[in-house]
Amino acid sequence: MVIRKKREECQQETRILWYFGLIVAAVFLLWIFFAPGRGYLHYRKLQKEITTLTQKNSQLEAKNIELSQDIKRLQSDDAYLEEVARKKHGLLKKNETVYEFEAPKKKK
Repeated sequence: MVIRKKREECQQETRILWYFGLIVAAVFLLWIFFAPGRGYLHYRKLQKEITTLTQKNSQLEAKNIELSQDIKRLQSDDAYLEEVARKKHGLLKKNETVYEFEAPKKKK
């Protein structure tokens, strides 16, 4: 009978240790997942931010290449330079006059 009680006590202690171990493991996993500034959710947020910044960087590099080509063209192509000066800045040649006519208004 004494041996039986010792076995039951041993089994009960084992169960308590298992429950305690499960609780510690659960707390540890929750900490890994929700830890402020270090958890998995923060990691996912940073990954999304990296993806967004990478895409923006690619767009800016493409824009930079386009502007570099535009600069080279402005430096070497006089016809293009004149076209840009006329369209964007409204410049005129010597002795050139611009007449602007308003479109006739429609009557109702």
